[in-house]
Formats: sequence, structure tokens, C-alpha cells
Amino acid sequence: MNNIVNKKQQRHMFLTGAISFSVIFAILGAIIFFTFQHTLYSSADRNLQHEAHGLKDEGMMPNPGDFRTMTLLFNETGTIVNFNALGDRATPLAQIKMDKKDLNEIQNVDLGGRAYFRTMLVKLKSPVTDGVQTAHYALLLENISAERQSVQSFLQVLLVSFAIFALLTIIVSWWLAQRNMKPVMKAWQQQQDFVDSAAHELKTPLTIIQNKLEILLTRPSATIQEEFDPIILSLSEIRRLNNLSADLLTLAKANSNMTVVKSEAVDLGEFFQQIVEPYGEIAELEQKVFTSDLAAVGTTIVDKQRIHQLMVILLDNALKYTDEGQTINFKTAISNKQLSIEVADTGRGISDNGKKHIFDRFYRDEKSGSRETGGTGLGLAIAKWIVDSHHGKMTVSDNFPQGTRFVVTLPVNN
Repeated sequence: MNNIVNKKQQRHMFLTGAISFSVIFAILGAIIFFTFQHTLYSSADRNLQHEAHGLKDEGMMPNPGDFRTMTLLFNETGTIVNFNALGDRATPLAQIKMDKKDLNEIQNVDLGGRAYFRTMLVKLKSPVTDGVQTAHYALLLENISAERQSVQSFLQVLLVSFAIFALLTIIVSWWLAQRNMKPVMKAWQQQQDFVDSAAHELKTPLTIIQNKLEILLTRPSATIQEEFDPIILSLSEIRRLNNLSADLLTLAKANSNMTVVKSEAVDLGEFFQQIVEPYGEIAELEQKVFTSDLAAVGTTIVDKQRIHQLMVILLDNALKYTDEGQTINFKTAISNKQLSIEVADTGRGISDNGKKHIFDRFYRDEKSGSRETGGTGLGLAIAKWIVDSHHGKMTVSDNFPQGTRFVVTLPVNN
């Protein structure tokens, strides 16, 4: 993944996160604000509706109240009838005009910042007269200046809080985008390394085969016996290609979760005995010492084929990297419901740096000389995957005074 694609993906994740969090905070803030406002105004609205019910249905005039609750009486033309009774409140309240379209509706009235009211206009059940004018409408007023101030103060606090959270959202979204891109970049880099290494591994045997075949073409009259060595070398490289392609296919399926662990009951004693017998014979032919201690007995549930493949990988490596007269020891045991499998040898060993990367794909340790033995560097990566798929653990350490020790621990499932 080049830098441009990386930045584009990171920017997309950042914007998505920032916008998503901002929308969530905005919606939450709006819900809190309108709930708070409704709660404050609901008491005033209930008072207005109660007074309106008395005027419309029972013809009862409300009792004179303080400046918080008042009633304006209007005639048919919209003139205030009880103007003189308002006292010092008359001047500011004279700004209020009657609008018959607002009949029976709760409205907000702002007296130029001096006072703020919730109002309801109702038609009187019976007209009221003072001997000069007749009132047909009553405008009920509930002073909510204090509530409005509280709402405005709360809105300011909410906006400041939203600004702070918006800033935090940007910071967190950027951090999350950076953090979430790390495994993506790591996986992409691993894929790139895998492809590059696979191409390199495939190129070497193909080049050898091509060169040997081209040499054969220059000697059309030669017999098979005369060209025995080039043919044998080509066949060896073909076998290596087959093994490499099989390993690549196994790892590709493992990465895509296409490979399913096929669990079955396995008799451990018989299973391990069948595995070690041929290796004892091979070691004897190569003048190496092979010992086994098969203490693990009983039955457990595993993928028999994969565990067999795991044992083959470990034992093959032990044989490859030991010389004549050196020892290979294979041990199994069960303790605390854990199956322990140990393969130790007194061979070339693995460097300290190699132990950190030994399970990486295509990794070869210079100390072990795996290139000279024809290894592809995929065997232990497959072995690690098999162990992980069984929820187990595999470690590598020095086998003192010389050699390497692999220990596999698997849970015992009866």
C-alpha cells in the first residue's frame, strides 16, 4: 500500500469517526436541551390551560395575581379593556396585540427583553363589561422570564460543552484512525512480504530447471545416462516446487479461514508410536541417534491429520539440522490436562535473533543453514498455525549444551 492510499484511507476513517461522533453528540445535546426546556415551560403551560378552562367553560374570571400571572381583556377590535386596572404594568403590556388566529394556542411573547411570557388567547363564555367597554376575549399571561434565562444559560453551557466534545472527538477520531490503520498496514505489509518471498522462492527452482533444460537442448544426441545429473537436479527442484506450492496453499487457506479443523478421537499412544517408528529407521540409516519417550496415553480430540503434519515438520527439521552421531529426542507427556510434545536435538541450533522470527514465513536462520538443506521457510509457520488452531502453544529454546528444543502444549479434550 503506497503512502497516498494509506493517507486516503486514514483520512476516510478520521472523517467518518469525527462526523459520526459529532452527529451523536449533537442529537444527544438537542434531546437534552428540548427536554430541559419542555420541563421548565410545562408548569407555566399547565397554569395557562387551567385558567383558560375556567374562562371558556365556566365563565370564571381569574383572581388578580402578581406580575408572574396576569390577564388582559380585549374587545372585538383588539383594544385592551382593563388597561387602567393594570397599574404600572400597563405600559409594557400595552405592546401586546391580540391576534384571533392564536385563539386557544400557547404562544411566546417577548416584551423587548424586559419580560418573557407564555400566553393563551381564549374567547370568554360571557362578555364582561365595565360600563364603557365590553370584553369578549381574555389573554392569559404567565411570566417565564426566569425559566427563559435558565434555558439560555443552559444552552450556553451546552454549546460550550459541545465545542469541547467536538474538539475531543477530532482528537479521539484521529487517534482511532491511526490506531486502526496499524493492523491494516501490518497485514498489508505481511501480504506484500509474503508475495515477494513466494515469488523469490518460486523463481530459484524455475531458473535452475530452465537452465538445465536449455543445456539438454544443446546436446540433442546425448543419452539419458550422460545427462543424468541435470535430470536428477531438475526433478529435485520440481519436487521442491510441489512442496512449496502445497505449503503456500495451506497458508493461503489458513489466512482466509477456509481450512476447518476436523476433530476426532485419537489414541495418543498408538498415534505417536506410528509417527516415530519410521524416523527411528531414518535416523539409524543416517547414523544419528533417535530416542523416544511416549508417556502420553489415553484419548483426546484433535485434528489427526494436522497434528501428524505438525510432528512431521518438527521431526523432519530435527533430522535435517543434525549431523552424524548427534541425537534427536522425542517426548510426550500429559500433565494438568495439557498434552506436552517435545522435539529436542543436539544439532546446529538457532541463533537468539532467529528464535524471535523462526515462525515467520520464509524465514531462514543463517546458523541452521536451512538454505543448504533445501528448506522453504514455511514449515514452522504452518506448524505454528496448526498449534494455534488447536488453542495450544509452541515455544523454541536452546537444548543445552547444544541444539534446539521445540515444545508444543495442547489442551486435552476427552
